[in-house]
Amino acid sequence: MNIIICNAPIRNDNLGCVALSLSSMFILDRILNERNIPHSFYLPQSGFRRKEQHTIRAGNLQIEFSSLMDISVYSLKQRLKNLLFYKECRRAKKVYRNADFIFDIGQGDSFSDIYGKERFDWIFAQYRLGMKCRKPYCILPQTIGPFENPVIKRLACKGIGYAQSVMARDKQSYDCVAGMLPDKAVSEIIDVAFFMPYKPKRFDENCIHVGLNVSSLLWHGGYTCDNQFGLSVDYPILVRAIIDYFLTQKDVKLHLVPHVVGSERHIENDYAVSYDLSEEYDNPNLLLSPQFLDPISAKSYIAGLDFFIGARMHSTIAAFSSGVPVVPMAYSRKFNGLFIDTLQYPYVSDMKTLSNKGALEMIQQCYVQKSQLREIVKDRMETIVAERGRVMEEELCKFLHID
Repeated sequence: MNIIICNAPIRNDNLGCVALSLSSMFILDRILNERNIPHSFYLPQSGFRRKEQHTIRAGNLQIEFSSLMDISVYSLKQRLKNLLFYKECRRAKKVYRNADFIFDIGQGDSFSDIYGKERFDWIFAQYRLGMKCRKPYCILPQTIGPFENPVIKRLACKGIGYAQSVMARDKQSYDCVAGMLPDKAVSEIIDVAFFMPYKPKRFDENCIHVGLNVSSLLWHGGYTCDNQFGLSVDYPILVRAIIDYFLTQKDVKLHLVPHVVGSERHIENDYAVSYDLSEEYDNPNLLLSPQFLDPISAKSYIAGLDFFIGARMHSTIAAFSSGVPVVPMAYSRKFNGLFIDTLQYPYVSDMKTLSNKGALEMIQQCYVQKSQLREIVKDRMETIVAERGRVMEEELCKFLHID
């Protein structure tokens, strides 16, 4: 069985996007191995251009995939690239022709217009390829919408309409599809990263270990550097207030945990901002986590903490899915859709509605109640998440035509 997984980066600084790619492969690999079905994975947006074999390891688990040249046409530059690397393009086209199924994870939340038309066009180019090759197409659990741009909305309807299986990762995305295409079957599942494997790191038990993920993107005001996401807080001031609060708490070690990492300074690099903060404070109780090589390492580190606050959604999913009491710092509806609507977990610090004082007070209150939050997280994992995982597996088996 030949399977293409689209919009699934592996060689990428954003560990949240990589977590979705790895989790998708782990889930599909387990389902197919349990039924002794031979299969091969192909990733056209892995970040590796040439068709090469790669191996991903997590403990005793091992998954292999082949990278492909991205042959989707979404710009003049891409057309010229396909002509320049004609042989690679031809090999990739052959993989598409021989594929049995195409899955699309949409980088989690990019099947939308919140990041602009160029980003959407890049994501949607895979839908065009799927339709052109007439291959069964599955939209894996992801954020779908919002679509404010009418042109993008029409294209989104076309892509969703073509897909044989549509899975939303939260209720707001489910409602978005239902509102645009009322006759289209759609399942409300949950983020696939909830099922990514990990091994908890052990820290000094004489201290309370609190994690804080600082988003470089929010720190700089979004891609446009002018409060692109319409926050009601001053994010850098709020972050410093959070750090100041926890550095005054008894027996607390505060860990800065970047979830978009890289070796160069750029608007997305959480590690650069966290490094600067650690240098600025120069406090032995403020620790900078390692520069993680993959999302499994990041989740394993977060799993060893006692409390977590994060603005990168997949850092908060890593915490929740490993049983750590967490306060997501929301900057878009994807947080509310997942945590409040789907998980029935109201402990979200909404930076689009709260003031700096209100956001900080909520985090402080949740920290005081962290034992209660831990019990709620445990309950949700054993009920809502477990049930959504079961439904997702049923939907995948149905799409793959296996028992």
